[in-house]
Amino acid sequence: KANVDLTQYQKQGDGSTAKLKKRLLEAHRAAVQFYHLCLSRKPEALAYIKEKRNFTPDTIRTWQLGYSPDDGKSLHTFLKKRGFSEVELSKAGLITKRRDGWGDMFRGRIMIPLSDGQGNVVGFTARILKDDKDAPKYFNTPQTLVYDKGRQVFGLHHAKEAIRKQDAAVLVEGNLDVIASHQAGIANVVAAAGTAMTTDHLRSLSRLTLNVRLAFDSDQAGLKATERAIPIAQTVGVDLKVISFPEGIKDPDELIQSDPEAWRKQIEKADDATTWTHKQYQRHHDKSPAEAKRQL
Repeated sequence: KANVDLTQYQKQGDGSTAKLKKRLLEAHRAAVQFYHLCLSRKPEALAYIKEKRNFTPDTIRTWQLGYSPDDGKSLHTFLKKRGFSEVELSKAGLITKRRDGWGDMFRGRIMIPLSDGQGNVVGFTARILKDDKDAPKYFNTPQTLVYDKGRQVFGLHHAKEAIRKQDAAVLVEGNLDVIASHQAGIANVVAAAGTAMTTDHLRSLSRLTLNVRLAFDSDQAGLKATERAIPIAQTVGVDLKVISFPEGIKDPDELIQSDPEAWRKQIEKADDATTWTHKQYQRHHDKSPAEAKRQL
């Protein structure tokens, strides 16, 4: 009822599950250090983060951003030398079996660590560095013993104090939107796993505040996800408001790049769910007298 995952405290049989969880967390901790070091040695990746995303060195260190080499073997070799087995690394979602044997799960991507509420890294979101229409722009660590996409709230360990202090949480779609918001001084911002918001995401936030502001992207997928979120919020019992973007702005990161203060103002102007829904129907279904006359 309190949405506390008791499995992390339970030992099964000889305690093997608890021991395995500990090993998976240790593997992720080492992977973060490896990817972070690789970022400093990849000028192209560093330029993307610093110049295109405008992230400062402090932000890069705070969020432990990294880069996965595109050779497909580097992380596997690094972690094997540190005593991790293929079984452990596979269960952690860090390596996968390919035609030529075991290889890294992520290659040639910007690496964004995913942490639990206590700050333990449990997985990664990986953004492709060179856009390729045949490859997904983003993909996450698969479901593991320590990572559950349906429960993961990105940035919660950094945001929880600000959420408590302001008695409000801002839930966005993208992990990089969260990082940009925090860099701009708006620290009560977190993200779900893309648009796949669940009751567990909202229950995690409800332990800190019952006031949630939703700011999914302004494209069709984001709008549909916002509509789906409204009944979920009612089920959980949180007060949901929806943040809209100015014309031509897709997401928080775009707005922050042009004017960080404008992002703060949009948060303050959030509409309650009923008002937002009414505005959406007006925008898409109301017709001017001239349009109505043309259709007669």
